[in-house]
Amino acid sequence: MAGKTKKAQVVIAAIDQESQSFQFLLLQTNSKRGSFWQNVTGKIEADETFEEGGLREAIEETNLNIEHIIDIVDLEMRYEFIDLRKRDVVEESFLFIFDNKWEVKIDPHEHQDYKWVNIDDINPESVKFESNYEPLIKSRKLLKHWGK
Repeated sequence: MAGKTKKAQVVIAAIDQESQSFQFLLLQTNSKRGSFWQNVTGKIEADETFEEGGLREAIEETNLNIEHIIDIVDLEMRYEFIDLRKRDVVEESFLFIFDNKWEVKIDPHEHQDYKWVNIDDINPESVKFESNYEPLIKSRKLLKHWGK
């Protein structure tokens, strides 16, 4: 992985207390970054593992409270690609499961909006890249059987 930019992608799922069903959190990039919907993503610092970097990015991008995490799952999905900034990237994906939704506070330097989406309403048009959609689908399958 020498010379590659390391990134983490985090699928965030939280239990909606009203419906008692899982919802995914999607973030919309700001206009400078293309205004598309995605999962939490971010660059890994030199001293971090992919999971640690994913957690830090999720905190920075959504204002989550780690006390409400009930599980972290390594989705064992790795993507290698050239990003929009022409960097050679390797990205690993994780599912973070929360006991409740929270008041999301986005960083306007990166995102312009967010939404909670019922896991059954996710489809290929929900996000721009297949590398964001595939972890959502795997996460949905895991959540259907989670806790049973």
